[in-house]
Order: sequence, then C-alpha cells, then structure tokens
Amino acid sequence: MIPPWRVQPQPGRLLFWWGVLCALSLGLALAPRSAQAAPLRPLHAQYDHSIPAANARLPSGQAPRRVTVWFTERIEAAFSELQVWNQRRQRVDLRNSRAVPGDPYALVVDLPPHLPDGAYTVLFHNVSAEDGHEVTGSFGFVVGAGPLPSNTDALLSQFAPTSANLNAWSVSARWLNILGLCALAGLPLFLLYVWRPGVARIRQQVGGPELAAAERLLQRLSKAYLLAILLALSLGWLAFWGYQSWIFSGLTPWQLLSSQNMLGEIVRSRFGIIWLARLALLLLAWCCWGLVLRRRHGWWQSWPLKGLLPLIGLLMLAEVLNSHAAASRQALLLLPLDLLHLLASAAWIGTLLALIVLLPPALSKLRPGTGDRTRLLASLIRRFTRLAVPSVLLLALAGGLEALLLLPSLASLISSDYGRALLGKTLAFALLLLLGAINGFLIGPRLRQLARQPDRERGAASFTAGRLQRLFVRAVRGEGVVALLLLVIVGVLTSLSPPVSSASVTTGASQGPLLYQGRMGDLSYSFIINPGQVGTNTFAVDLHDSTGRPLSLGPNDSILLRCTMTDMVMGIQEITLSPVAGQPGRYRAIASSISMGGHWRLTLIVRRLGFDDVSATFNLTIAAPAASGSAPAYEDLSRWPGLASTLEDGVACSAAALEAGDLGCCCPAVRGWPVERLARGWR
Repeated sequence: MIPPWRVQPQPGRLLFWWGVLCALSLGLALAPRSAQAAPLRPLHAQYDHSIPAANARLPSGQAPRRVTVWFTERIEAAFSELQVWNQRRQRVDLRNSRAVPGDPYALVVDLPPHLPDGAYTVLFHNVSAEDGHEVTGSFGFVVGAGPLPSNTDALLSQFAPTSANLNAWSVSARWLNILGLCALAGLPLFLLYVWRPGVARIRQQVGGPELAAAERLLQRLSKAYLLAILLALSLGWLAFWGYQSWIFSGLTPWQLLSSQNMLGEIVRSRFGIIWLARLALLLLAWCCWGLVLRRRHGWWQSWPLKGLLPLIGLLMLAEVLNSHAAASRQALLLLPLDLLHLLASAAWIGTLLALIVLLPPALSKLRPGTGDRTRLLASLIRRFTRLAVPSVLLLALAGGLEALLLLPSLASLISSDYGRALLGKTLAFALLLLLGAINGFLIGPRLRQLARQPDRERGAASFTAGRLQRLFVRAVRGEGVVALLLLVIVGVLTSLSPPVSSASVTTGASQGPLLYQGRMGDLSYSFIINPGQVGTNTFAVDLHDSTGRPLSLGPNDSILLRCTMTDMVMGIQEITLSPVAGQPGRYRAIASSISMGGHWRLTLIVRRLGFDDVSATFNLTIAAPAASGSAPAYEDLSRWPGLASTLEDGVACSAAALEAGDLGCCCPAVRGWPVERLARGWR
C-alpha cells in the first residue's frame, strides 16, 4: 500500500472538487436566506415580546398582576431577573422573578394587587443559555391616562449592537483557549504529517548520526512543548470559567467558591455542563501526555500521541457549542461551519507554531556546509505546504460563509464593532497568507531546486542556500507574530455581538419594536418603530455623520418620515421628527400614521442646508388587529387549557372570550396579540 504522503496530488482534480465544495456550500448558505420569511434574529437573548406589551396603555384601575417577558434565545433563569419600577424610582414588583414553567425563553415577575395608575418601567437582565452573553434592557407601559415612561431610548440602545461583553478578561480567556486548541492540534499534525514523512524522504541523503541527534532533540522539545500547551489550555479553561461565572453571578472566583448554592447553579447550567465536559477531555489529554513522557524513543508513533487527535476534535466541538453559531436560528448550518473553521485554523496555524518552535533547534543539530539542512528544510516545507493549502482554502470558505450568514449587509462591516473587527481579522489573514505564499511558493521551490543540484558551490551547501534558510526562519517567525495577532482579533470577535439586520421586518401585530440599521449617504442610522403595530407608534432615529459624531441639525434643517400604504391609495402622511433633549443625534415623533394593517412603505429623509437630501426606505408588513367577536383567526385555544388563567392580569379574561379569539375586548394588556404568539410561552 502506498503511504498517503507519497501520493502525488493532481491539480486539475483538486480544483474541480474544490469548485464543487464551494458551490454546495454557497447553495447551503444562500438557500435559507432566500427561503426564510423572517429575518435572522439578533444574537444574544434580546427582548422579543412581553405581556403587557412594550408601550401598552391599560385602562384605569386595571393594572396587571404580573409581567412576562420572552427573549429571542433560551436564558439561564437562575442568573436572569425582571424588575418593575414606577416613575418615582421605587421598585414595585414582589421580587420573585422566575422562569415560566416549561418555557426556557421567558421570565415572569408578580406585581402587588391594586397597583395605582401611572407609568411603569420594566428592567430586565439576562444571560443567554446559548452563548453565555448578558443583555440588559427595558421597556414601559402605562395604566390609565398619562405619558409613557421614557423607555424608547433604552430600547434603542438595547437593540443596537453592543460591546458590553468586550473586556480584557473575556478577550484574554478566549484568545488563550483558541491558541491552546490550535497548538494542541498542530503538534501531532506536525510530527505525523510533516516531520515524519519529510525525514523519511531524505533519510538516505542526510548524515545518519546528525539526523538521529536532531530527532532525539525534537522528541525532548516536543514533550516540553506539549506540557506548555496543556498548561496554557488549562489556564484558559480556568480563566473562561471564572469570567463566565462572574457574568452569571457577579461574584469573583474566590467568592464563588464560598457560595455553594451559586456554584451548584452554575454547574447545572448549560455552560456548566459543557465546562465539565471540557474538564474531562483535558484530563484525558493530560493522561496522554503522561504516557508519552514515559516513552523515550519513537513516541510520535505511539497511540497516546495519535489519541490526542480525537480528543482535540471533541475539545473544539465543546468550544463551538458556546459560540455565536450555537445561538443562531441557523445553528444546524453555522455549527458545522464554525467547527470546520476552527479545525482548518488549527491545521494551518497550529502546525505553523509547532514548526516555529521545534524546527530551528532540530536544524542546528545538522552539520553546516554539507547541504543536509537545505535538503531537510526543502522536504519539510513541501510537506507543510501540502497541509497548509487545503487548510487555508477551507478556512477562507468557512469564514466567508459565516460572515455571509451573520452580517446583514456590507455596510455593517463599517458601521458595527463586529464588522470592523472582522475587517481587521481579514487584513491579518491576508498578511499571513502573503507571508505563507512567500515561504511555500518562492523559498520552498528554490530550496528544492538547490537540494537536487550535486554541485557544492551552487547546490544545497552553497551560500545561496544558507541565505534562503535564514530568510525562511525570519519569515516564518513573522508569520508566527501575525498568527498570534490574528488569534487576538478572533478573541475580540467572539466577545462581540454580530449586528442586527437592517432589513428586520416584523409581521403580525404587537411583535415588539422594529429596528433598522444602515447607511444613507454620509450618515449612519438606527431607526426604531415601537411597538410596530396598528395605531400609535413611536418613531425614533439615531444619526451619526461619517466621523461617528452625533448629527446636529441647524435651524433650517429637518428630518421627515413619509408613510405610504401600498395596498390602496391613502395619500402620503408626512411626520416631522424632533430632537430629543439631552440625546445628541436622536430624533423622535409619536404619531398614528400606521392606521391599518397591510403593506407600508416608510421613507426617512434628512434635509440639511448645503447638502443633498439623503433618504432610506423601509418596507414592512403590519398585521390587522384581531376583530372583536370574530371566529378564531389562529390556533384553537382548547389545546392550551391553562392559557386563560396564565393570562390573568387583573382584568376579567373569561375562558369563553379567549376560546372565541376575542382577546381585544377582555384583556387590553394583550390587545392585538395573535393567539399563536401567546401560546408560544406554554408550548
């Protein structure tokens, strides 16, 4: 049987199968995008909907008995909380925030009976069970007459991409984990698929004693390198556990050790289960190192070293299960892409790091002036290039598809922190690719050409070969520095939230605020419609100029919003947005322009003296409110026997009215909510 390293690849066949793989991957990525009826939700556990709804107006004397909030991801209820405050900054809830039984997406908190009329603000803080990130936000409602609380600003800030989870602790822990995983995978790959076949190829041409000495030194260095990798990976594991525990509980690691109840809650969480699984895998990796340490010769042919490879794959799987991919609605597509991305990174960068650490000392054991260093280096560069090229192609494919799925538009590359970090990663990747191309396709072929020449003055032992060797060592060290920088940027990227889609379209009544983000001309905008239903809505926009400063308008400038019903001729309704005091760059209006359900086109226009008008157009679908006394327009509520009692909020919601689908007449707190949305909390 021919060893795999002796098989010569056929470039034409490789390019053909590479094209097939790209076409299939692009089809898988684009098909869900074109087929889905709703946009991707923002990552992390953002506000989805609530009872009472955001900005709800309840009749006088009919205050709710509880507040229930649903989020876009499953949450860790033990580390999440709801609070209700009045306008005098007094907390009025019963401080019993808890999970809704059977619904991992929701929280509920009770309110005292006979709550007086007035405006109330609901604050929420949650931790996502999917990716471990925290989100804090608020919304308001009114009982009786009076203005709503000033909550739209908080909603706007909460829905916008945030860097709240970006800090030195998070970035350092994530960087150390990814670096350790890459290095741990790169060591056996270097020994098994670069060094071993590379040495076998030139063993007859290189001096036996010197090569044996180089192999013995490589074995000693490899054991020490493996020890350093496992120490770094264990430290990164502990650092990430400490950071995530602090996110969950607000306690430092030493404080957490003295709080047995909180520690037990963390261990029972989804993060805790994955954390314990990673601990078990790390312990097995340490066992492999102990077995390797006992072997003095030929240990890279032993099963403990080969056994590291499946352990590394499982460790990487545990890593991606706490990533943005796991929290996405397209997790079945993004999780394999994320795992493939990490595996390709480890095969390229991890093997590169092993080559940087282990190869120069091993080369020094070969006698200078004999050409042995040139022959060995030429053979190893060829083997490494064969491993690196497909890894780079897979890395670019997986990373590009992930960016295509997570980024809503090209403009978000500039307008969001996540996009700018992704641009930095792309630039570092391009620089690393350039240095790798110099080594693999310029220096490597030249060294192989010199190694084949028998002439001592012009062959492997020449001064030209020596200069190329030194150039390669310097270039590969530069690759290592760029690779470490690239992994730091990856740590930043995984700490940030991908931006919310600028084409977010919410269908159905009372589904919560509609958010749009993007650019128009030289301005970037975040535009929100709250609550996004028929009737009175708050229209608010944040505007920033090309330098990122909030936009200030002059006395002759204006911001207009034109609302057009596209299903019938109703004319154009024009609204003027006014500046919000104390909020530079923020403009707002409250109007009832969306007067009926159907398809609407909204055009936001900014007029400035001395500038051309800039505008952005938004197409949205608003569902008509449920008609009182009509037949059930949605799902039969007989499947949900506990729904009537669960919706009780101080208003007489009779079971008969609920079964008839007449939610508007009996329960103003949920007026306009489709039954299928209400039933979601009790599925």
